[in-house]
Amino acid sequence: MNEFSFIKNANVFGLDVIVKSREGNALLKGKDPYSSTNSSLHKTSTSLFPPTSSAQSQHSPNNDYTSSNLSFIRPTSKSHFGINKDFYLAITKKFLDNFYPKTCKTPACDNHILDKEITTRLDVIRCSKCHSQQSRLSYTPLHHFKLDLWMFGYVLHESLIQFPKVLTSTEISKRLKIGYKAASLLKRRFQLFCSDQLPKYKDLTYNALNDQFKDFLLPPNENKDISKKMANKPYVCVDTAVLYSAGERANKGRKRYSSKGATSSIYLSPKLGGKQVGTLVQTIGVKNGPVFFTSVPNQKAETLGPIIKDHIPTSSALFSDLGYSWLWGVYRNHRTVNHSARSKDNRFRWARNRYSKNGIHSQVAEGNNRLLKTAFASYGWIRPEYSTLYLNEFSFIKNANVFGLDVLVDSGLSRKLFASNRRWLREEPVKIRSKRSLLEQYSHLLTKNIML
Repeated sequence: MNEFSFIKNANVFGLDVIVKSREGNALLKGKDPYSSTNSSLHKTSTSLFPPTSSAQSQHSPNNDYTSSNLSFIRPTSKSHFGINKDFYLAITKKFLDNFYPKTCKTPACDNHILDKEITTRLDVIRCSKCHSQQSRLSYTPLHHFKLDLWMFGYVLHESLIQFPKVLTSTEISKRLKIGYKAASLLKRRFQLFCSDQLPKYKDLTYNALNDQFKDFLLPPNENKDISKKMANKPYVCVDTAVLYSAGERANKGRKRYSSKGATSSIYLSPKLGGKQVGTLVQTIGVKNGPVFFTSVPNQKAETLGPIIKDHIPTSSALFSDLGYSWLWGVYRNHRTVNHSARSKDNRFRWARNRYSKNGIHSQVAEGNNRLLKTAFASYGWIRPEYSTLYLNEFSFIKNANVFGLDVLVDSGLSRKLFASNRRWLREEPVKIRSKRSLLEQYSHLLTKNIML
């Protein structure tokens, strides 16, 4: 608590008031810390120790803490201390070259990949044969990008290594020293990239599950324990969760009579217009594997059915609660668990096996729901119309930690690139690698999906 209070107060008063000087004492005695005239309080991010006169320096109890002695560490308004720009610029270039390569449009070059850089123009790349130039940012998530290129590499790298913590626009704004709107648009570009590449993970998962559960059939007796049979199988669990639900306080005390269940908690009362303020998430999680989050308007079968069928082959082992009982006619290996099972002992209300029975459970999806809710608490709230972008971003980063980034491109992203920043990050290299669960056994399936 003392640490949090100190950081909060340092953002209000600044660190200069701690040093005994005439200016610091005047800040505490006479000036309003929230007034616009007190400029030193609002410039603590650019100058930890404002310049003082010689008399003020003599007044300081220790001359080692004066601004003249600390000028070598005082940041300026345009500096980014602790950020290796060359490293993040290399990541951005590698990202553009691997995911969005440019080819020469000259007929004589026969679609030769542009690989010659121009040192004075980072956003332009040219052909090594005919020397024709093209923009390396056009028709990519960085189309008409006005910020420094290394900033996108920073967002990409930090989002991967901070998972499951999310990188908010406020954090980007403070770290890169740009406006909040610019930081929000920078994050939006990264979300577009995640939405563009996420279908590759979906196709890869679909083919791997289809090959794993080929000619697989669970015993027809649902009361038989299948724990041993599913011990080494990547079975799938589905569930739904609500983010940022609307309570009765948001409805001004009105109850919601038009809807029931989780769907009712994301909409306001019809008397208030029935506007959607929350987000309903459909979760599809594979044991020790990838997960896919989808924003849905309701829990009807015609809404959830096409999403599940698009992600999971019909031969897969699929576990859920009784809310998905209609999947039995589509998935022959579908099993359900009753979360509302009553105990046969009158001393207890709920049964002990209402969450897991005979090896059947939905804990994989519910565990990912818990991870999602904890991470999205950093946002505070997101608009429902942008929920798909945020969920695609979280799904992509989660799957990147499972499969790795190499599987998304033909040549593969160099892992040496992510390990070349040890001096500025940590002694150990940053490992963006797969857990080798599905890919280790089904590496031949990569050629079916990875098309650039």
